[in-house]
Amino acid sequence: MDFFEVATSTPTMRRFLDWPIPEADLIKILETANMAPSGSNAQPWEFVVVRAANARREIQKLYESVWGPYKDSAIIRGRTLLSPRAVKALKTGDEFAAQLAMADLFNFGATYGSIFPAIELMMLAARALGVGTAMTTMLTSKESETKALLGVPAEYQLIALVPMGYPADGFKRPMRKPVFARIHDERWDRAWPHSASLPRSSGEG
Repeated sequence: MDFFEVATSTPTMRRFLDWPIPEADLIKILETANMAPSGSNAQPWEFVVVRAANARREIQKLYESVWGPYKDSAIIRGRTLLSPRAVKALKTGDEFAAQLAMADLFNFGATYGSIFPAIELMMLAARALGVGTAMTTMLTSKESETKALLGVPAEYQLIALVPMGYPADGFKRPMRKPVFARIHDERWDRAWPHSASLPRSSGEG
């Protein structure tokens, strides 16, 4: 696939088909992630691939225990009337939590700055192979329980959970605000020139 097609059609995927990912594709995805840059070339990442149904169900329970309170407080924040977009976001969040027992899961342990490039390369490599992903840091509040479940040594830090699977709804260009309003020319208080004449970002989800 063309790189720009891959990079602009890698949305957060929250609904997966119950299809296994071939091991050869998993290895290719992880080999790509392993090529990410890192500070001092430390390469501090570790990957835990969770495919066993019982372990995924336990991770799903941990996630749901965090998602419920987060949904009720951090997102809603006391509002009594939610916009259609907010209602949709909560619904897809519930669906995503329910999908965690189905998708293959990756956990990372190391420092943030050098880990996120590896996560992004992994997600792009997965997309190039027709596999969807969704990075979440929701389980960091359940780090000790997650590490115990997966046998992660105490000296490692849980950075992200990345469910991965074949998308139930296909790939779409994510909805994003126009980029030109976010580009500054030399100084923050100077808008990028000619932005009004350039195309706007578009997409879905």
